[in-house]
Amino acid sequence: MLISIGQFSKICSVSVKTLRHYDKLNLLKPVKVDEFTSYRYYDESQLETMLVINRLKRYGFSLAEIKAFINEKDKGILFSKLKEKEERLKCDIMHKDLILKELDSIIKNFERTGKIMDYQNNYKISITTTKDMPILSSRQRMSVEDFGKYYGILFTKIAREAITTTGDVLAVYHDDEFDENDSDIEVGIGIKDASKATRIILGGKCAVTMHKGSYANLTEAYAAVVRWINENGYEISAPPYEIYRISHVDNVPADEWETDIYFPIK
Repeated sequence: MLISIGQFSKICSVSVKTLRHYDKLNLLKPVKVDEFTSYRYYDESQLETMLVINRLKRYGFSLAEIKAFINEKDKGILFSKLKEKEERLKCDIMHKDLILKELDSIIKNFERTGKIMDYQNNYKISITTTKDMPILSSRQRMSVEDFGKYYGILFTKIAREAITTTGDVLAVYHDDEFDENDSDIEVGIGIKDASKATRIILGGKCAVTMHKGSYANLTEAYAAVVRWINENGYEISAPPYEIYRISHVDNVPADEWETDIYFPIK
């Protein structure tokens, strides 16, 4: 049974304009176009396709991704795409939950002190002298979303070559400016055998603080350390780095994560 574009629009709760757009994209083409009126008609079987498109849009798939999804015949690939999207949505929910908790904390602090950023004073900054740290690392321009990928490569190499680690997992930020989508970042793992190291982070005097909580507001810890360095007459002498003491791999809530931030100084 053929269904007019108007009826199809009403049944699927999608505008005629959107249906015409899907036609141009070859995402969902009408089975018939009247040669005199150019009026579009759809087949009853296309209702299911339209409902799938609506559902995938609701899950956050782009139209290009939906088109590829619909044309894909391999069920294994389709399953992996759905699982990947599920993990992304879980991360988004977790991130929003952390933001809500943070906002609640800020509101309570503001009620008590009348200052929005007063909580920055909670960062305890000290000077420490570090030792040389051999690391196995991978450095390239990357986004923060790429960390897992490059850590995975490093841990695979460690397992394959039976390299003994120190337990330190870290990241070094080499750019003067930070771009979460494209920065010069070096991810690394501390190892005991210096002869197998990619390089050695030289020991020396550092200003250090510990950030507790998610990575979303790590920048506030950085700002607190930089302000302390300037106020106390020091200069930054090398790129800062983070060591992840407690993280998601420890299966604890994000508000319990602990990250040490080191700024080499002189």
